[in-house]
Amino acid sequence: MKIILLDSTIEPIFWRFVEERIEEYFFFIMDYKQNPNVTRIWIAFDDVGGIQGMLLNYKNKNVHIRGSNEAVKELADYVDIRTPEITVINTQKELLSPADKEHKKEVLINRMVIHLGENLMINEHVSEILHESDREEIAALYRKADPIFWSHVQGKDVELDENHIWFGIKREDRIVSFANIWIGEEIGIIPTVATDPDFQNQGLATSLVSRSVQELFKHTTLGLIHVRAENSPAVHIYEKIGYKKIFQYSEYKTKK
Repeated sequence: MKIILLDSTIEPIFWRFVEERIEEYFFFIMDYKQNPNVTRIWIAFDDVGGIQGMLLNYKNKNVHIRGSNEAVKELADYVDIRTPEITVINTQKELLSPADKEHKKEVLINRMVIHLGENLMINEHVSEILHESDREEIAALYRKADPIFWSHVQGKDVELDENHIWFGIKREDRIVSFANIWIGEEIGIIPTVATDPDFQNQGLATSLVSRSVQELFKHTTLGLIHVRAENSPAVHIYEKIGYKKIFQYSEYKTKK
């Protein structure tokens, strides 16, 4: 097996491969298109020139590894992956060395997808598009909804533009639940959904996910979402709308 760092000479081969596997290689596509200067991708080729796997290093912070067992092992041994975050398909995590996972916490992440026409429309609660003026309130709800996982979120971290659209449900003129979508060329994503703990179990998130999917299907035919496997209420909501789990990843993050 031969490992080559992606450059312009092998880009055509790379694009043909990943564009046929968008659901699996999404981050490889997005990061390389949007931030090529801080994205490095190593490709594992077999003896006849076929791609067997890839390793993505984004900003020397995040590593994603995909491919056959042999390719994953070869890539993990060949490239220095001592980064704050490493993601690998759960069934392949033992292919990483103990040093790769040292001082890191493992989180199981489900990747779920939905295709145009598969979504169930549930609009039991009125939602509205959120704007720049809602930035600080969105950040505050992040922190309240999950004070551990989202404790760091500040208003400046909230992206609002033509590719990042936010929907919210308000009670007494206060945002109590929100969801946002990111629209790419090949795919649409719901990065986050959050509900004030005082307003949970009322169907607010279900309505917001449903509206978010309806909006993203105005721009693309494929939707993707990532959710912690342990978050069974969220998984249930996404499945109710029509999402299906296709991969489960082990995400190793440096312990804080």
